[in-house]
Amino acid sequence: MAKYALLIGVSEYQSQEINPLLGVVKDIEAMQRVLQNSEIGGFDEVKFLLNPDSITMQSEIEQLFMERCQKDDIVMLYFSGHGYRHEDGNLFFVTHNTQINPQGLPRIATAVDAKFIHERYMSRSKSQRQVLILDCCFSGAFAESMGAKKLVALNINDEIAQQLGDEGRAVLTSSTATQQSFEDSGGGVYTRYLIEGIETGAADTDNDGVITVDELHKYAKRKVLEAKPAMKPEIFAVREGYTIRLAKAPIGDPQLEYRKEVERCVRNGRILYVGREILTYKQTELKLQAEVAAAIEEEVLKPFREFEKSLQKYEQTLVGALKEESVLSDWTREDLKRFQQILKLRDEDIAPIHQRLIPQQPISTPAPRQTPADEDDLSSEKGIDYTKLRDLLKAGQWKEADYETYLVMLEAVGRKEHDWIRDEELLNFSCIDLRTIDRLWLKYSNRRFGFSVQKEIYLSVGGKPDGKYYEEAWEKFCDRVGWRVNNTWINYNQVTFDTSALEGHLPLSTVHLVVGGLLDLEANYHPTILLVFSSLASRLVKCNI
Repeated sequence: MAKYALLIGVSEYQSQEINPLLGVVKDIEAMQRVLQNSEIGGFDEVKFLLNPDSITMQSEIEQLFMERCQKDDIVMLYFSGHGYRHEDGNLFFVTHNTQINPQGLPRIATAVDAKFIHERYMSRSKSQRQVLILDCCFSGAFAESMGAKKLVALNINDEIAQQLGDEGRAVLTSSTATQQSFEDSGGGVYTRYLIEGIETGAADTDNDGVITVDELHKYAKRKVLEAKPAMKPEIFAVREGYTIRLAKAPIGDPQLEYRKEVERCVRNGRILYVGREILTYKQTELKLQAEVAAAIEEEVLKPFREFEKSLQKYEQTLVGALKEESVLSDWTREDLKRFQQILKLRDEDIAPIHQRLIPQQPISTPAPRQTPADEDDLSSEKGIDYTKLRDLLKAGQWKEADYETYLVMLEAVGRKEHDWIRDEELLNFSCIDLRTIDRLWLKYSNRRFGFSVQKEIYLSVGGKPDGKYYEEAWEKFCDRVGWRVNNTWINYNQVTFDTSALEGHLPLSTVHLVVGGLLDLEANYHPTILLVFSSLASRLVKCNI
C-alpha cells in the first residue's frame, strides 16, 4: 500500500513556434514539495520529469501505471504544459520535441495521445486508485476517452478504504474540452489553488483531517472562478474516484480555523459589517495576533483582488480606445473581445463597464472581419496546370478530384493515364507540386483530406517513412481512414466521396498510382501500396509538408 506520483512539466520547446511556459517549473516544484512532505501529501515517491520528449514521456507514464504500482496503491499523474485538441476531438500533450506542421498545428506524431494513455495504461493498471491532474488547454477533452471504460468492480478492503479512499479513477482538469487554460507569471492558476488547498489544509472542508480529490477540486475551482471567472475547471470520476484521499490536513490549528472562518465571511470579495464582527470575535478566541489575522485575510481575498485588477485593466483599455474612436469600430470591438478573453472575463463581468462608458454601443461580439480571399497558390515546378483540380475540389466533386490528383501526379513525373508511378520517382517528387496538391485538398475539405493528414495518421499508428513494409501500422492506418472495415478491405464502390468520410479517407491517389488507375482495394496490392505510401510519407517529411 503506497502512493506514487509522476509530475510532468513542459516549459520549453524545440519549435520556436510554440510559446514557452515560464511558470511550469514553479508549478512542478510546488506540487513536488507538498506531495513529498510526510505531514501533508505523504507520497512514497514523487518523480519530477521536466521537458521530456514524446518517447520519454510515454515511457515514464507506462512505468508509473504498469510497472511500479499494485492494486491498493494510489497513483497520481500530473501534467502542466500545452494541450492540443485535434479536430477529431482527441487531446494531445505537447512535448519538448513536438513539431509544427505547415498549417501551424502540432504534428500529433510528435505529441503524446491522451486517449492512448488512458486506454493502454490507466485502464490496464493494477492500481485501483488513480488520479490524473491536467493543467493544460482543452484538458476536459480527456474525459471523452473515459466514456466507454469502467474499472472492474473488486471487493474493497475496509481498512484500506479508510486510509486511501474508495476505488476508482478521477480526472481533474483546469479547463473544459473546448477551452484554453490560463497561466500567469506565477504558473497555472488552477495548479496554484490546488497547491494552496493542500498546503494550507483549507481544502479539508469537512474538518476530518483528510483532503479528498473532490474536496481539493472544489476548493481550487472556487478560487479559480473568483480570480478568473471565465475559466471552468472540471472533475470527472469513474466509480468512487472522487473519494480518493490525497493529503492530510491539520486538525485544531488556529490559523487554519481562522482561514476557514474568513472564507465563510467573504461576500463578493468583501467582508461586511457582521462578518467583521464574527472575525474579530474569532481572532480573540483563537488568540491570533492582529498581523497574522490580517495576512490570512489578505491571502483569502487575493483572488478577488486579482479579478478587480483585471476589470480595471479592461476599463483602462476601453477608455484608451474611446479616446481614439468615440464610436468603436468593428475592428476595435473585436480586439477588445480578444483582450477580454485573455483576462478571462465573462460578458457579464464587463457589462457594467460598458453600460457606464458606452451604453449606446452593444457589448456583443462583431462578426469577423471579412478579408479578401487569397487566390489559390497553383505553383508547379513541372509546369502542371492545377486549375481543374482546384475547381473540382472547390465544387465538392471529390471522386473526380481524386482521379485528377492521380493524373497530375503522373504528369509531374512524365507519365500518362493508366501508367503507374515508380518508387524512386515518388521519393524525388517535386516538393512544390506536392505542396500545391496537398494545400488544395486541405483547404476545400476543411482539413479533413490531404496527403499531410494521411501522413500524420500513418506516423501516429507506428508507421515509418522509410519505404519499408510495416503490416501492423498499415492495417491500423487503413482502419483509421476507412480503407478497411471490420478487418475487410473495402472495394471501390464503398469509397465515401464526401466530407462525411473519416479523416484522411481521401485522396486515394496512392492506390491509383500503384495499380494504374484500376482501383481495387481488395486486390493483393497491399504490400506494394504500403511501400509507395511509405515513400510518399518520406517525401512529405523531407518537404516539410
